Amino acid sequence: MKTDKSYSDYMYNVIDTICKKFGPRYSCSDAEKNANVWIKEELDNFCDETFIDEFETRPAMYPKGFIKFAGFFGGISPIFMILQFPFPILSAIFVFLGIWVLYSEMMLMKGWIWPFFKKKTSSNVFGIIKPTGDVRFRIIIEGHTDSAKEMNIASYPPKLRKWIAIIGLYFLVHTIIFSLLKFISQIIGEPSIILYDSVIISWTIIDLVYFISLIVIYPFFIWLLKGFLGKTVVLGANDNLSATAVALAMGKYLNQNRLKNVEIWVGSQGSEEVGDKGAGAFVEKYGEQGILDNSYTVVLECCGAAEAMAIIEKDMHRAVYDKEINSLLDEAYSAAKAENPDILKLRKVKLTIGACDACQYIHKGYKASAIFGVEEHKNKAVNWHSIKDAPENIEKKVLKDFLEVSLKFIELVDKKYN
Repeated sequence: MKTDKSYSDYMYNVIDTICKKFGPRYSCSDAEKNANVWIKEELDNFCDETFIDEFETRPAMYPKGFIKFAGFFGGISPIFMILQFPFPILSAIFVFLGIWVLYSEMMLMKGWIWPFFKKKTSSNVFGIIKPTGDVRFRIIIEGHTDSAKEMNIASYPPKLRKWIAIIGLYFLVHTIIFSLLKFISQIIGEPSIILYDSVIISWTIIDLVYFISLIVIYPFFIWLLKGFLGKTVVLGANDNLSATAVALAMGKYLNQNRLKNVEIWVGSQGSEEVGDKGAGAFVEKYGEQGILDNSYTVVLECCGAAEAMAIIEKDMHRAVYDKEINSLLDEAYSAAKAENPDILKLRKVKLTIGACDACQYIHKGYKASAIFGVEEHKNKAVNWHSIKDAPENIEKKVLKDFLEVSLKFIELVDKKYN
């Protein structure tokens, strides 16, 4: 399957039009909803069926909500240090509580803090291209419509970002150590370290050292928190309208080049940036209907500005990406490279920090994987969660590379089920 220049132009125009017409599209916003209506109208031009599914979610919970919760527990932990026994141990307890909220919500996606956040409505949009014969298999190809809030720390110089993270996180370790030290000293009753004592307060040498150190350390902790709590919603041209544009181009191409026995679903999920909620709603609905039982899902990410392609093998949510799909993606890349030697390089990666919609399929037992665009030597998207993530920084060549690999993948699957 080979595409011409018109497809590169088409993909770029999809991105540019949505950004200019609807602007930033945060989860559950009118801009996200209206962009999905526009995408459906575009899908109507070449799909046999199209639909928009609405679902409810709590956009303020992930990631800003749990970061604020974790930051609050960590931030107030020093208050208890100066108190009489046994209250200094609360400093360590509150730090551990903050760490548990961060881990359980970010890594495990438990959603335990949902009662504190308002419920709102988001949507997914998809189109279906039927094969010429009987449907023996399905492939779901998806991007996402919503865009993220700016991640301030991502724009800091690398060395500064490193030290903010190291010192900011050390504040938590520092507090645990001194909290335990004071608690133990109060148990054994060491009077020589006490500098001031009252009914409520017990000021000791341990407190003196702790709080003097905090003058330097604590601001870094606040700086670290603010680095993850940006307010500006970015345009999200690369992350992830580029993938939506590739999915649409695939649908446009396959309308004219029908597969024999494989049905294709192409579309764009909502609310990905707030915990893959659109994919979660999609999997719940179509998993129950049996649509996903005999299918592959390939999630596309950041396909318009990249220095390399990456096939994900595992992510931070403990999702192991389907080896069968990854093998076919690898084979599809080799076939595309044979025709286009100048194609982006390919890497296989495990994401210690980071994930995508694929985890929602995998955790429910369905076959899914992802291919996304990254910087040359880092598993990080170009202009990730940055105001630089705009149409003018999209490269048509990168869009074309992802489109060609994706179409080669579909061709391989179609041959498998002929």
